[in-house]
Amino acid sequence: MRLIRLVSLFVAVAGGISLRAQTPTATPPPPQSARQALLEMFLGKGENDFTKHLPEAAHQALIHKGDSPETNVILKISTVGRQLTAQGEHLESFETGPNLLVSEQNASHEKYEIAVEHDTLLGEDDEIELSVHYYKDGQLQSLPVVPRLIFTLRQEKEIWRLTEVTAAVHAPLTDPDYLKGLRKDQNESNETAAQNRVVTVATAETNYAARHPDRGYTCTLATLVAPEPGAQPGESGFVYDPGQGNEEWSGYRFAIAGCDGSPAAKYRITAVPLESDAGMKTFCADESGALKFVTTGKSSSCFSRGQPVNSPPVPAPSED
Repeated sequence: MRLIRLVSLFVAVAGGISLRAQTPTATPPPPQSARQALLEMFLGKGENDFTKHLPEAAHQALIHKGDSPETNVILKISTVGRQLTAQGEHLESFETGPNLLVSEQNASHEKYEIAVEHDTLLGEDDEIELSVHYYKDGQLQSLPVVPRLIFTLRQEKEIWRLTEVTAAVHAPLTDPDYLKGLRKDQNESNETAAQNRVVTVATAETNYAARHPDRGYTCTLATLVAPEPGAQPGESGFVYDPGQGNEEWSGYRFAIAGCDGSPAAKYRITAVPLESDAGMKTFCADESGALKFVTTGKSSSCFSRGQPVNSPPVPAPSED
């Protein structure tokens, strides 16, 4: 969803700007810059503010009489910025300076900046390159890739017209801060996946012991997640395991132990990072229904001194 939001912000390129009507004066207004034309194109309130900045060939080919934003994709793009403003987005745009657009979400403490990487005259063309920066709680966040758009405009009959749009992504693979942030995001994603899988396996243990009171719990992961004959999705005999029964998955090793006795009345499941120096959490759960984690130490310490995870407890099987 974040990527979709970023694309929408790029398409908008500016928000919350009201184009002031020119007051007749003795001195003619200065000519419009390419950057001002880009702002007007996407946020102008006039009926033709978008289309007048299209090349004539594009206008004739893409926009026909009777077209509307509901039926024409090009015209729909011209309304995106106004739609964001109408939805309560706090947007601010700038005709000069390092940023073209700033969007702030007070409720979620998020901020997006559409930065101007360069605004350069190249012969008859003006090339404007934009990139995005995302902040959370005032801290710059790393993105998997940094989206970029390059707008090329050319002046025809004193009007800047958009002749080309180039979309690209930027991944600075030699930037240590970028790589560190990317690794942090991946580790957090792996942690979430491991935590959810431990909950899935623990729930499956409870259901398995209830269906097989003569066996109790099982320490064989493949047996635990194998569908019971005739079981359908949503039934207790059907377990959807994202790891498909594998012990190693998403940067973690999963193991079940302690299934002693017949029937087995106990079990312990652990999810341990495959790389011990990755700084990721170790997760654990047992027949008590408690889901815990530790950030350092051996996996066995998770059961004795692990911190509870804020998730619904896994109920222990009934002894009836």
